[in-house]
Amino acid sequence: MAEQAETPSNPPSLTGKRALVTGAARGIGARTAGMLVREGARVAVHARQRDQLDDVAERLHALGGEAICVSGDLTQAKSIAKFCAQAIDELGGIDIVINNAGVAAHGPVVDLEEEEWNQVMDVNLKAPYLVTQHTLPTMIDQGTGGAFVFNASSSARMAQAERSVYNATKAGLVGFTRCLADEVGPHGITANAVCAGWIATEMAVELHEQMAEETGVPFGQLYDEGMRVNAMKAIIPPEDVADMMVFLAGPGARHVTAQSIYVCAGRSIT
Repeated sequence: MAEQAETPSNPPSLTGKRALVTGAARGIGARTAGMLVREGARVAVHARQRDQLDDVAERLHALGGEAICVSGDLTQAKSIAKFCAQAIDELGGIDIVINNAGVAAHGPVVDLEEEEWNQVMDVNLKAPYLVTQHTLPTMIDQGTGGAFVFNASSSARMAQAERSVYNATKAGLVGFTRCLADEVGPHGITANAVCAGWIATEMAVELHEQMAEETGVPFGQLYDEGMRVNAMKAIIPPEDVADMMVFLAGPGARHVTAQSIYVCAGRSIT
């Protein structure tokens, strides 16, 4: 019996591409960086402090990737300019920008401190604009297209008491993404937002711990019930969001732009 010829495996879809991922020390950002490396991309990972990237850098090296580590405070414009320039310089250009970093806050409008409002606005909305502003010129000059992916939220389209600042930033990010897509489309550059629901990340655990302390409801009960508030009653792993981000950065999505893709198990309709 003749041996069947082996089916050749497809080469990684992002070989030769250069990517920057903000907020990559843990959670969705760390998973996205790992998946980018698996697809052949060279990746610059960002966190507020350089030592926060040691674990993710080690994992990327284990995957055979080159981890370029950049750090900077997302509430400081000069810091953002500096780490974007470093990433572009060490990567030798930029093809993919994953604006993943974000923070959350909740509370009644009458109790929300202005400082807290400003911090969430700076990290979730202003920083993605500045990162885009500092990476877009290089992407345009290269003349080979590119992709911007923004970590928004299903909260962008939801009305939720005591979530005003967080939801406002995510709605603003969706609006920014759509306008950016129209602006950069002639250059072959795409811009899309991934709108996630509750995702099983360290941030979700921390927020539910805070809510448990405030309400007196046991953490385990609060977490399990809260994370399953979606049409599928599912707890969504961060890898599901990372998968979508990498897809939107790749060749299969070269004509997908100005979209808000919901990875929320139907959270946005419940």
